[in-house]
Amino acid sequence: VTLDAVTITAAPGTQTEGTDSWTTEWMRSATGLVLSQKETPQSTSVITDAQMKDRNITTVAETMEAATGITVQALESDRVNYYSRGFRVDAYQYDGVPVPKDGAWTFGDANPDMALYDHVEIVRGATGLMQGAGEPGASINFIRKRPTAEFQNQAAVSLAYPKGARIESDVSGPLNASGSIRGRLVTAIDSRDGGLDRYHKDKYVLFGALDFDLDENTILSTGLSYQKTKADSVSWGGLQPFYADGGLIDWPRGASMGTDWTYGDTERTEAFASLEHVFTNGWTGRVVLTHVRSELDAMLAWIHPGTDAEGNYSIMPDRETGDGLEGYGTRYTGTYRLTNLNAVLNGDFQAWGREQQFVLGAMASRAEGHYRGYGSGANFPVNIHHLDGNYPRPVLSSTPTYFDDTQVRQYGLYGTGRFSITDRFAVLAGARVNWWDGQDGEPATASYKFSGKVTPYVGFTYDLNPTYTAYGSITSIYKPQLVQDVAGQYLPPTYGWNYELGVKASLMDGAVYASAAIFQTDQKDVAHYLYWIDAENRGVYDSIDGTVTRGFEAEVAGAVNDRWNVSAGYTFRSSKDGDGRRYAADQPKHTLKLATDYRLAALQDKLTVGGAMRWQSGTDSMDFDTDVNVNVHQGSYAVVDLNASYDISDTTELTFSVNNVTNKKYYATTGFYDTVVYGDDRSAELTLRAKF
Repeated sequence: VTLDAVTITAAPGTQTEGTDSWTTEWMRSATGLVLSQKETPQSTSVITDAQMKDRNITTVAETMEAATGITVQALESDRVNYYSRGFRVDAYQYDGVPVPKDGAWTFGDANPDMALYDHVEIVRGATGLMQGAGEPGASINFIRKRPTAEFQNQAAVSLAYPKGARIESDVSGPLNASGSIRGRLVTAIDSRDGGLDRYHKDKYVLFGALDFDLDENTILSTGLSYQKTKADSVSWGGLQPFYADGGLIDWPRGASMGTDWTYGDTERTEAFASLEHVFTNGWTGRVVLTHVRSELDAMLAWIHPGTDAEGNYSIMPDRETGDGLEGYGTRYTGTYRLTNLNAVLNGDFQAWGREQQFVLGAMASRAEGHYRGYGSGANFPVNIHHLDGNYPRPVLSSTPTYFDDTQVRQYGLYGTGRFSITDRFAVLAGARVNWWDGQDGEPATASYKFSGKVTPYVGFTYDLNPTYTAYGSITSIYKPQLVQDVAGQYLPPTYGWNYELGVKASLMDGAVYASAAIFQTDQKDVAHYLYWIDAENRGVYDSIDGTVTRGFEAEVAGAVNDRWNVSAGYTFRSSKDGDGRRYAADQPKHTLKLATDYRLAALQDKLTVGGAMRWQSGTDSMDFDTDVNVNVHQGSYAVVDLNASYDISDTTELTFSVNNVTNKKYYATTGFYDTVVYGDDRSAELTLRAKF
């Protein structure tokens, strides 16, 4: 069954593999309804399988750097945060199932390898309808690869600079004569140095999936993914920005506070099973059970300003001698588990002489994290002129001295309808009711509960003509704030509201998607850090009136013709707090991202050349929760990438990509832990892909 060229299906997302397209036909990510991007009344973007392969994209960070409106902030060697419209993206979705992104403890484990996924769908603005709780910036939905009806066998081998190599294999197809049982097995091994001195990471990835046709309308899908990451000479925080005399330090390329004994090892296992059914009346249902387990073992070195006579970290490095900093080693271990049950029913019905659509959904999830610290080693001096990583390995406690235990339970019910009032005008309306409770400590030392929180959704689309559609929406989300006031009481949740008006277009017979929108995001009752109470080992916060973010976005993506793919996105954003002061100054006001590739007629259509550029305006240091808060300004800058592919045969392709061609030196992040983190230097990768 089709509706406006969009297939009615119980699957969580379309598949872009094999289409060679830089856009997609439909998505569920915004409303749970099966809609094209043009029919969705929010700003959306997609990074497809073809674009990832064309540009040798293998990580979440590289994917986000290609996405309109998303900025990437590396906190150190492995932890990375992503921002949209000035707000941190604090949860992912996997086939539409929300999984929190724990930026503090996962140490990069929330960055799965992209070999597992067909494409990524991004919805900007408040997404509480499908996300539940979170920030009002964006949701990122990773759509997994699925077993294919036809047999296919693919492999890829890569060599990289800085020194590295990667091997991938992907086998998929029917497992019996009738094709009613299908399977897919994906593996990847990635071993490479980073841009930081001494840093090296090994990554091992395994993904298996099975689809069983129980009958012609019912599919049982099961899958398991496993990723193990071993990173050596990891850093904890960035580099100190200033000399003792107040001058800005121009650190040499590759400078790192990682030592020869620091490491960050993570494992992530995800198991899922879903039952998808298409009813005789065309309605569809899907029930999915997901379990995620993440484990961490990290030995870290904290390099900080030297301690003065009063015990304050205030002594910065001397410009001439290099002395002044000091450090100590520590170790953390942890386990995080999440179980999520999600059910959704999609359907249509006749009303007012037209076909209407609806979706009903329910979810329940339980997550718990258990983290341990093993004390601190003796302090050692650090000379910035001799950052060789050769420092005394810490002698730590054999039993934990620090405990962090959390449990969170979340339940939600949601529903949305798309009501065609006329042939051109449609209204989308819905809401989610959420229950969220949790506790800290084991046994509990603190608990919190937020019941029956409603996040409404309303939007409209109006077809100006067959090509252009005007739209508007009001969307919302809430987020519990697990910080306390002076009396030790948890602050109430913060609420985010997004107001958006725009125009979308389907150009070149649907091969190109374009959009432009203005937006305003209001966030109410935002936690504001005041001071630290040493005796209680906690910070004290109060609530401020909130923030207001206004901006404009424009995007175009797809195939101009059979030879030429393009992707371009621009975002302007201005954020202010309740007193009218600039807010989220560490995020740029302007970002521009361009990418293209073109298949040349020369050389018998075998050569494709392309490139990408991302530019952003100047930023200042983030407002980190310390008493220092020194500012480091990063001016506007652009990073240019180039890529080319050559078809050796019908089944073999050679791709070469170079990132940061000009070797631009810039700060990727300023202010986290009152340090600076530089962006990646020039890198290159040569990949041979073959189909068998």
